[in-house]
Formats: sequence, C-alpha cells, structure tokens
Amino acid sequence: MDSFQETATTDETLDPPDWTEMGALSHQVLDDAIAYLKDVRERPVWREMPAEVRSFFSAPLPRSPAPVADVYDDVARNVMPYPMGNIHPRFWSWYMGASNFTGALGDFLAAIQGSNLGGGNHAAALVDSQVVNWMKEMVGFPASAGGTLVSGGSMANIIGLTVARNVKAGVD
Repeated sequence: MDSFQETATTDETLDPPDWTEMGALSHQVLDDAIAYLKDVRERPVWREMPAEVRSFFSAPLPRSPAPVADVYDDVARNVMPYPMGNIHPRFWSWYMGASNFTGALGDFLAAIQGSNLGGGNHAAALVDSQVVNWMKEMVGFPASAGGTLVSGGSMANIIGLTVARNVKAGVD
C-alpha cells in the first residue's frame, strides 16, 4: 500500500462508525419527534424538573467519547420532557417563537447540507435571496432594498443595530 492509501485509511473522520446503526437511530429520533409533537396537547404545558434530572446537568466533563445512541438517550430522558412550554397550544405566558415539525425538517436539511451563506455560488444562497425578495414584495419594500434571513429575533436585533450604527457612522 502506498503512503497516500495508508493516510487515507488512518485519517480520522466525523462519519459514524456504522451507517446502518446511525440510520436506525435517526429513524428512532424522527419517530420520537413525531410522537413528541403529535401528543403535545395531552401533556402538561410545563412541569417541574425532578432533582435527579437537574443533577444530571452537574455531571463532570466527560473524558471519553460516548456512543451517539447513549447521548440521544440522555437527551430523550433529561431534556425533551422538560421544555419551557412554548410549543404547547395552552402556553400563553410569553410571546416567543414556537417550534413546528416543518421547520425542524428544514433545519435538519440545512444542517445536512451545511451551506455557508457568507458567499459562494450555491443554491442555498439563492434560496435566501429569493425569500428576501418575496418578503420585500409582501411588505412593499423597493426591489433595490437588501436583506438576509437570520436565525431569530436576537440576531435580527444585532444586525439592525449594526445597520443603524453604520448609517450613523456614514460607512457601509
């Protein structure tokens, strides 16, 4: 075997060690997510986290890797049963965005593709541009207006403050 082949076979990878196992876990996560949202109306809006669950989040730094199935099991037991409540139809406490399954699928596909919208010649950048153009048309902004999609209100506020600062400073 030449040195290139030796390097190629010994390089570390982020790929799962077994794609079949990862496929099975992915199907389990998806099935659990569907059940989680489908049955949200039957659950309490919010519930107190038991002390043993709260103590899980005080565990020391792991010193070795854990199988992804074990990590998912921890998330399923210790995170998913204790949401803030904002996905529940009877959650009327604060105004904040709620999740939905269609958005989760979009986020999943975006994470799989991993596109960076900072530049480049790829379809995800064109999706961003198209949606911005549709939004400008919907609200009556001129076609020459600019914009971008961001991850939420906090990032939108930061960008808005940056634009205001740049306008006042006379720089773009």
